[in-house]
Amino acid sequence: MGLSQTDDKIFYEERVECYFDNTTTDSLIIYNGIDGDFITKLKIKPGHERLRWYKIAIAEVKDGWVKIENIRRVPGPDDTINISLNAIKDKWIKIDHLKINIADMSLPDSLGVPFYSEPNVNSKLICKSGKFLSLNLLATSGLWAKVSFMHNGTNYIAWIQRKYQCAYPWTTCPYNP
Repeated sequence: MGLSQTDDKIFYEERVECYFDNTTTDSLIIYNGIDGDFITKLKIKPGHERLRWYKIAIAEVKDGWVKIENIRRVPGPDDTINISLNAIKDKWIKIDHLKINIADMSLPDSLGVPFYSEPNVNSKLICKSGKFLSLNLLATSGLWAKVSFMHNGTNYIAWIQRKYQCAYPWTTCPYNP
């Protein structure tokens, strides 16, 4: 079970985490179920709020939809906005504009983050990246994320382990091979 949003922690190591791409002009639309009724929409306002985004811990992914375990507007302390987001737990959003990053590192690709054909380290290695990448979330399997991305001029669809996933658009998570 994930932490409740009333806890001080915002990290869900037992969940795939992602963020809503705040560079889009779209809103994050919340539904009560897959193809369900509209509940509300969340938007990052232009200007100073472009430095904020929505960080999402995923409970489940199904047919292009994401069930929310936890959602927070970050950075910033728990405030009335984050308190009101408690009601969104177990609601659904479309997977569009959800991103995961990998660390900003300067390594040869051979020493970088591995991407696999299946959510298993024994599956075929698709590629490695020793540089920062922004990944589009497609699906999850356990703690693995299926992502699409461009690297060295090639489009890829591959799986990435949880330990390499970073749910922050303008900062970096540590690289721990």
